[in-house]
Amino acid sequence: MARFQQSATITLIVLLGAWSGAAEAEDGKPAPVAGAAKARPKKSQAKAAPKGVTVAVLPFDANDPGNPDLGRQIAETIEAVLVGRPGLRLVDRSKLENVFRELELNLTGAVATRDAVKVGNLVGARILVTGRAFPIGDRLILIAKFIGTETSLVDAVHVKGGADADIGDLVVELAEKAGERLTRVGDRLVASDIGYSDPLPALKKKLAGATLPTVAVVVTEGHFRNRPTRVIDPACETEIKRTLRHAGVKISDVRSNELTKWARRDGERKSDPWPRDLRDVDLVITGEAFSEFATRIGSIVSCIARAEVNVIHRKDGNIEIADRVTARAVDLSEQIAGKKALQKTGHIIAIRILRQLAKQQPADGAPSP
Repeated sequence: MARFQQSATITLIVLLGAWSGAAEAEDGKPAPVAGAAKARPKKSQAKAAPKGVTVAVLPFDANDPGNPDLGRQIAETIEAVLVGRPGLRLVDRSKLENVFRELELNLTGAVATRDAVKVGNLVGARILVTGRAFPIGDRLILIAKFIGTETSLVDAVHVKGGADADIGDLVVELAEKAGERLTRVGDRLVASDIGYSDPLPALKKKLAGATLPTVAVVVTEGHFRNRPTRVIDPACETEIKRTLRHAGVKISDVRSNELTKWARRDGERKSDPWPRDLRDVDLVITGEAFSEFATRIGSIVSCIARAEVNVIHRKDGNIEIADRVTARAVDLSEQIAGKKALQKTGHIIAIRILRQLAKQQPADGAPSP
């Protein structure tokens, strides 16, 4: 293999649970893994990634004029090393583009949902492994960094050799270290909501017959790219209203401008009278949310959203809940991906509000006095 002459950027995408049978059941218990009955004793399983890790290795950016195929050769070398490691499954790189194309068809609606690959398989890229190879003095350093896309937690491994070291040996050593590290700590870098099931039906049942407050909701939104843009029809606010209404909470429609101006006058709130639109409201939910472009893979756009809200008692002005949520979503359209992410934040916030209301109900389910 030609000697490494310029820095090479090493990029791997780690897909958790995509093809490994690692998805959890709705009750939160891990789904059975094929061949589990024949697995070795606990001693050999203890340090294996508990949910299984599916790995896709992309061609590397290696600008070596003496070997234009160096990037592909590094990728194939790492694939050959990782394919034999327990707890790791590799996706053939030639099939990766087909997966993305199928996901694009699914998002366009041209393929039936039951027959298409779920978008979760793409969002399942929950750990990114990025790295770099570069010389320092007479040493050659290769670094692989693992980033949890949902948690922003980071871990890394590295190898080093002399300036005349064989790049192939260093890549093999890096792949071995990366495989061992991912097997041991990969599950710690991701969020624990893989097996999420919507708690709304249970909360709706628990709150049935209870005396619930009348609520007003105003959450202003914007989408950021090169410059902020106002979101038409706020997705976070709409989802909060929809979820609360589904659980039996009465929603009072108010003029958003009047409520927003009042809510932002924090220092004057105790002496500032409530807007007339809120005279029949018990709780006021107000806050701000925004979405932002994150990345693009082929034709698929990923956006991230954040919402911050306060739930305020109208009678005394005290804050019942102060919360914030971050969420991500993908689509073919950047604006729709942003609204999907905002919708997720609204749903999570509404569920947390309903849980708080459920805690305030008497144990026997009788209406509050």
